[in-house]
Amino acid sequence: MTPPLVPDIKPVPTKPRAPLGVVELTLGDGQTVKAVGVVYGLEHTLRTADFEAELFLDQYNQRIRVLSYRADDVIALVMAVRKLAEANGFDKIIVMASHDDWQEFLRSGYVLEAVLEYYHQGRDAFVVSEFRSQERLHSPSLMEETLLIEKITAERTVGGGRRPLPEGYALRLARRDDIFSLLELYSEIFESYPSPLKHASYLEHIFQKESLFAVCVHDGQVVAAASAELLPRQRAAELTDCATRREARGKGLMSHLLRRLEEELRRREYVCAYTMARGRSFGMNSVFYQLGYEYTGRLVNNCDIYGAYEDMNIWVKDLRPLRADERPSSSEAAVDVAPPPTSAAAEASPA
Repeated sequence: MTPPLVPDIKPVPTKPRAPLGVVELTLGDGQTVKAVGVVYGLEHTLRTADFEAELFLDQYNQRIRVLSYRADDVIALVMAVRKLAEANGFDKIIVMASHDDWQEFLRSGYVLEAVLEYYHQGRDAFVVSEFRSQERLHSPSLMEETLLIEKITAERTVGGGRRPLPEGYALRLARRDDIFSLLELYSEIFESYPSPLKHASYLEHIFQKESLFAVCVHDGQVVAAASAELLPRQRAAELTDCATRREARGKGLMSHLLRRLEEELRRREYVCAYTMARGRSFGMNSVFYQLGYEYTGRLVNNCDIYGAYEDMNIWVKDLRPLRADERPSSSEAAVDVAPPPTSAAAEASPA
């Protein structure tokens, strides 16, 4: 008998949250740095004759993200990053590996969690991870999250005509004078968040330069927002920071915001749009499926969103226009569908 789907609820913490007020990070042999204040992480470069890598030492999420790398000796890179993770007590390492060397990471103990199609200027990236603790490796919700994806993708109708924006709602790219409203929105929606999004100085720093924000406004108030985190070297962008106020949910606002961001990315000639949606959020996963994104894997215990680590589903879309011979005929075109059911946490996800 098929077990029922787990409702879209907050996860249960498996270990204490990382300290943020006073943080001491190890950078290498005999090198440490102490930071005072709310510290989410630190960017750090490793450079030897065999490799060069840009890392993010993610204190908040207790992991290392390899942002970019060049390696003549992948094993040497693996060992250096592993040493850093152990020195700092981090129990996950994530790499966007290339087609040429992703299997080298697997031979060094990594696992393939997802394929991020089109990420490297149209070429696939292979999301490989190394787990350094049993608790980080194990997720009790994997079966339920798999059934959720099966339920969503069983609906064969995708895309179709766009539902009109409800009367009284307006859609636009965010302006600098929206920053305070965005801070209010994100502080209201998220108990915790895997980036410093709820801090004014951070939002001002990334605003419309490193990340594009789109907002939906009703009665002069920002009621929903989403962003595209720009990766210009890859010609890729992560659609994230999706949030809708409780009273505005169930109206399909997020689909309009994400389409608006896609339009801007296409105008800038980006190739890949992708997202990481909470594994237990029916609403957000369904939104991306209906927008034509492909499910390509799941990142286990990836980041802290609602006070505990959550699994994140990868959804990817090729933004390049279809050739004439690839376009569906009118008889094959999908029709519009009703919005997915909206639970208490739907349309409130970093995506």
